[in-house]
Amino acid sequence: MLNQSIESITSKILDDLNIKTPSKIDVNKISRHLGVDVKAENMDFDISGLFIIKNNKPYIRYNDNEHPNRKRFTIAHELGHFVLHKEAKPIFVDKNERIMYRDGDSSTGEFRKEREANAFAASLLMPKSFIEKAIKKSPKETDDIVAYLAQKFKVSEQAMNFRLANLGYIGLY
Repeated sequence: MLNQSIESITSKILDDLNIKTPSKIDVNKISRHLGVDVKAENMDFDISGLFIIKNNKPYIRYNDNEHPNRKRFTIAHELGHFVLHKEAKPIFVDKNERIMYRDGDSSTGEFRKEREANAFAASLLMPKSFIEKAIKKSPKETDDIVAYLAQKFKVSEQAMNFRLANLGYIGLY
């Protein structure tokens, strides 16, 4: 899946719900709109969330013990699996781990699906057009634009940094 088509898909979802500002991006409302049952669960510390289809009904469960921004990203990520991969394997469990290397599993397609779900979550929570407007309207005395935008979009600074880098605004260091 090309990133441009992911951007189009998330843009349509936001348009369908008449969401025009970062403060109106409600992942629970979006989930209801898409017909996905979302609930918090007490999960092991290394699991952020999961997406499963059971009896043709989609479910997302997320770790209630994590930071609110992490919960939002996890729900958006799992929605990415639902929207982009629901015809594939019926379950995705996302552990709170970072893959910092390529190994044999990276080329199997699962790594690609995780990257696509992350791109979907980033596009849904930090739409390009919303970021462009927020940058233009940012206070002139803003010392740290990444921190400012992360707070405005209710995401981690790391997530915002990746999004800005992927959109070509900044380089990752």
